[in-house]
Amino acid sequence: MTVQPLMSLMLVSCMCILFSAVASLIGFDIARLVQAPVNRAIVWGSVVALSVMTLCVAVLAIVMPLLA
Repeated sequence: MTVQPLMSLMLVSCMCILFSAVASLIGFDIARLVQAPVNRAIVWGSVVALSVMTLCVAVLAIVMPLLA
């Protein structure tokens, strides 16, 4: 791989991490909105973050070979 695909992969990975963090905060807020305790809300936010990150990695695994 040359430098350009690696840099674009790093940029997209950072965007996926940021998107996962935002989705995690939204999941935490929704859990708190339905009166869940804080420790349960943290678990819900973590599950959302894990799910979104898994989805991003799966999409990257499909898209990156198509671009190379």
